[in-house]
Amino acid sequence: MEMIKSKVHLSVITINYNDAAGLEATILSVVSQTYPEIEFIIIDGYSTDESREVIRKYQSDLTYWVSEKDTGIYNAMNKGINAATGDYLLFLNSGDVFNGNTALEDFVTHPDFEGDIIYGDYKFEKGGKVYPDHLTPLFFMRTSLPHQSTLFHKNVFEKMGMYDEKYRIVSDRAFYIKCFLSNQFIFRHINYALSVFDLSGVSNTVAHKKIKITEDEMMFQEYYGVYYEDYKKMLALESELNQVKKKTLSGIGKRIVNKIKHVCRIH
Repeated sequence: MEMIKSKVHLSVITINYNDAAGLEATILSVVSQTYPEIEFIIIDGYSTDESREVIRKYQSDLTYWVSEKDTGIYNAMNKGINAATGDYLLFLNSGDVFNGNTALEDFVTHPDFEGDIIYGDYKFEKGGKVYPDHLTPLFFMRTSLPHQSTLFHKNVFEKMGMYDEKYRIVSDRAFYIKCFLSNQFIFRHINYALSVFDLSGVSNTVAHKKIKITEDEMMFQEYYGVYYEDYKKMLALESELNQVKKKTLSGIGKRIVNKIKHVCRIH
């Protein structure tokens, strides 16, 4: 196979704790990529399962790995940032995989690949999510961008620092908001599902829901300040408007069509 000529060097960072099966799936996905300019970094939180045996099994494919105790997800991700030397960094955590062997090649060689924070879409077991091209502060009140489908230029971390470890669940969202509100970086969307997301992650478990709600409130207060209450009111009005739309004939018709498509698997 002819090697792809590219100057874009990527750092793929995988963090893991006691998820040997998910880790191996992620490793196999990364090492099977057709894009050649990848360094692969694994940060393991001193797992007590078979994770370290899995890492040693594939260590010839790794640029750097460590297995030691950490203080949480974002402490591990920050270790990965410190170890990375790539032009762009991507966090593909244990259990997440790329959307096919050519995913990174397709993404990096896409004509829209430019900017500081380049984000794609993702798939999950029974569907997927497509993100907007245009972002607003209100968008980040509703949701966040997918770290497993985002490439951050190294200069983002050089200018903004690393993930805030006081947030144990939502620090990636806080970092997106911090970068977006700084108005220093170009955010660019590529309409391509770069990864397949493992929905069993920490921020998606019921056990962490209360912590997430508390952290969200603290994060929004920190970054939106005096405008936070206004944005909350805007979200409430938007929700009311959507409820009204659902009760209209066109809204009912759209829901019927979507149900038909789902049942008949029409895409």
